Amino acid sequence: MLALSACGDDTPAASDAGGAGDAAADAAVVVDVVTTMPDAPVVAPSAECRVTTWREPAGNREHRDPCTELAYPSHPPASGPHYLVWADFLTYADPVPWGFLVHSMEHGAVVLAYNCPSGCPDVIASFESLIADHGADPSCESHPTSAARFVVMPDPGLPEGSIAAVAWEHAYVATCLDEPSLRAFVDGHYGMAPEDLCAAGFDGSSPGWCD
Repeated sequence: MLALSACGDDTPAASDAGGAGDAAADAAVVVDVVTTMPDAPVVAPSAECRVTTWREPAGNREHRDPCTELAYPSHPPASGPHYLVWADFLTYADPVPWGFLVHSMEHGAVVLAYNCPSGCPDVIASFESLIADHGADPSCESHPTSAARFVVMPDPGLPEGSIAAVAWEHAYVATCLDEPSLRAFVDGHYGMAPEDLCAAGFDGSSPGWCD
């Protein structure tokens, strides 16, 4: 997982997600790691504001059977093998397996995730505002429920008190809500993927993604 520690270790490390396949073959190279410390409100229980971005050039884009185990080099993943179907562009109350999300990002989506043990309504409101300000995506005109390619969800795999924005080959993780850098990330990477399309995907939130 990407380390966001008080000791200042911001080097992306190997994911501990495990996998049934060859992890070395699945793993992409994580490069261009940049950390800044803006003056922005922290997400509890974080003690300081840190924003880390990195790039994960696409390597293996193989489609795998849904719910098989995958190995990613960092968390959250920004490319790599993924499931045959993608997560629909919605807001979810429960975590979505990243194998579905990586496929959504391959279609140009941005995933907005959070891990707030005590709740973070300000973060969710900020995500909602960002999506509303982004406006409708013309490619989503035929989508039955979504006006743009965003996925919002909780992610217990993130460090507590952090948020993430992930697009194809690019990731953003922060322990604070720094709206200028978050919006710049989304504006720079939305719709920038090898399969630029907005088609209805899989909503596994009920009864469950892999039940």
